[in-house]
Amino acid sequence: MAQRADPERLYIAHRMGLVGRLVSVTRLNEHTAERWVTAWEVEAARRGLDRRIGHQWWDPGWNWIADQRRG
Repeated sequence: MAQRADPERLYIAHRMGLVGRLVSVTRLNEHTAERWVTAWEVEAARRGLDRRIGHQWWDPGWNWIADQRRG
Protein backbone atom coordinates (compact mmCIF):
# COMPACT_ATOMS: atom_id res chain seq x y z
CA MET A 1 0.00 0.00 0.00
CA ALA A 2 1.44 3.38 -0.99
CA GLN A 3 1.83 6.06 1.63
CA ARG A 4 0.07 9.37 1.23
CA ALA A 5 2.40 12.29 0.65
CA ASP A 6 3.00 14.54 3.63
CA PRO A 7 1.43 17.95 2.78
CA GLU A 8 4.22 19.85 4.54
CA ARG A 9 6.92 18.00 2.62
CA LEU A 10 5.08 18.65 -0.64
CA TYR A 11 4.81 22.32 0.23
CA ILE A 12 8.53 22.55 0.97
CA ALA A 13 9.39 20.71 -2.26
CA HIS A 14 7.20 23.04 -4.35
CA ARG A 15 8.64 26.05 -2.54
CA MET A 16 12.18 24.92 -3.26
CA GLY A 17 11.16 24.31 -6.86
CA LEU A 18 9.92 27.88 -7.24
CA VAL A 19 13.13 29.25 -5.75
CA GLY A 20 15.11 27.07 -8.15
CA ARG A 21 12.99 28.19 -11.09
CA LEU A 22 13.51 31.84 -10.21
CA VAL A 23 17.26 31.29 -9.99
CA SER A 24 17.54 29.36 -13.26
CA VAL A 25 15.00 31.22 -15.41
CA THR A 26 15.27 34.80 -14.17
CA ARG A 27 18.89 34.60 -13.06
CA LEU A 28 18.10 35.93 -9.59
CA ASN A 29 20.52 34.92 -6.88
CA GLU A 30 19.14 32.44 -4.34
CA HIS A 31 18.78 35.02 -1.55
CA THR A 32 16.71 37.34 -3.75
CA ALA A 33 14.60 34.43 -5.03
CA GLU A 34 13.89 33.41 -1.42
CA ARG A 35 12.76 36.95 -0.64
CA TRP A 36 10.35 36.92 -3.60
CA VAL A 37 8.90 33.56 -2.57
CA THR A 38 8.45 34.82 0.99
CA ALA A 39 6.71 37.91 -0.36
CA TRP A 40 4.38 35.65 -2.37
CA GLU A 41 3.60 33.60 0.74
CA VAL A 42 2.59 36.80 2.54
CA GLU A 43 0.47 37.92 -0.43
CA ALA A 44 -1.19 34.52 -0.77
CA ALA A 45 -2.03 34.49 2.94
CA ARG A 46 -3.48 38.00 2.58
CA ARG A 47 -5.67 36.65 -0.23
CA GLY A 48 -6.76 33.74 1.96
CA LEU A 49 -5.30 31.08 -0.34
CA ASP A 50 -4.76 27.59 1.02
CA ARG A 51 -1.17 26.54 0.49
CA ARG A 52 -2.20 22.88 0.26
CA ILE A 53 -3.65 23.43 -3.24
CA GLY A 54 -0.31 22.83 -4.97
CA HIS A 55 -0.08 24.28 -8.45
CA GLN A 56 -3.08 26.50 -7.80
CA TRP A 57 -0.85 28.15 -5.19
CA TRP A 58 2.54 28.16 -6.94
CA ASP A 59 1.54 28.98 -10.52
CA PRO A 60 -0.18 32.22 -9.44
CA GLY A 61 2.89 32.83 -7.28
CA TRP A 62 5.16 32.69 -10.32
CA ASN A 63 2.87 35.12 -12.15
CA TRP A 64 2.58 37.46 -9.16
CA ILE A 65 6.35 37.58 -8.72
CA ALA A 66 6.81 38.31 -12.44
CA ASP A 67 4.25 41.13 -12.26
CA GLN A 68 5.85 42.62 -9.15
CA ARG A 69 9.32 42.47 -10.67
CA ARG A 70 8.10 44.31 -13.76
CA GLY A 71 6.84 46.96 -11.39
